[in-house]
Amino acid sequence: MSKLLILFILILPLFAKEPNFGKYDGSAVILNLNTSKKTVFGNRADERSSPCSTFKILNSMIALDSKVVKDEDEVIKWDGVKREYEVWNRDHSMRSAIAVSTVWFYQELARRTGEQRMREYVSRAKYGSADTSHTLTDFWLGGGSLKISLNEQVDFLERLMRNDLEFPQHVTDMVKDIITLEKSNTYLLGGKTGSCGEIGWFVGFLQNYDKTIVFAFNIKGDGANGAEAKKIALEYLKNR
Repeated sequence: MSKLLILFILILPLFAKEPNFGKYDGSAVILNLNTSKKTVFGNRADERSSPCSTFKILNSMIALDSKVVKDEDEVIKWDGVKREYEVWNRDHSMRSAIAVSTVWFYQELARRTGEQRMREYVSRAKYGSADTSHTLTDFWLGGGSLKISLNEQVDFLERLMRNDLEFPQHVTDMVKDIITLEKSNTYLLGGKTGSCGEIGWFVGFLQNYDKTIVFAFNIKGDGANGAEAKKIALEYLKNR
């Protein structure tokens, strides 16, 4: 995404035409942090579903704050179990794992954090339903106990960007950095996809100088996944 497109995105108002969700049942929430103007598309802004891999944003913050890893570049050795994506089948750091959404890595972070600490952190962050009861290593995945709505995703991201979560500044800064997708001297685009059970998420933030928006896109249906949600979201954001 070019600098001019980013400038275009943040200068125009948020009431542009609806995103092109195509064959999917899609909804989106976009919040301008400068004006507090919220734009909602679709009818599922308050419907809760599994956060899927978008939970890796909070999971990363918890792991860093609880010091189960030294920093975002500490490498955890691959356990040798072959999984569906070849890019997962190697050693990873948090920085590399979040970029390709490596599930086993984040399951290991959860194990190191432990059930009690995880429950306390998620509750304190007021993250969706805050229900971590469905086993420590998959409560955020499809069929797990943790659920979150688009409005709750945007609320969490707003608090992240305003530094209103109960985490040290260096933890917040690290996590913003590892989910950054594009940046220049004038703009910053960060986000995370999520895919599980025919649900696709793309959530994130967009900054330009002193202007910031946070957003959550969600699609449901046959073939829905995070990559599709991301494509729809960026297409919409580019063309406003």
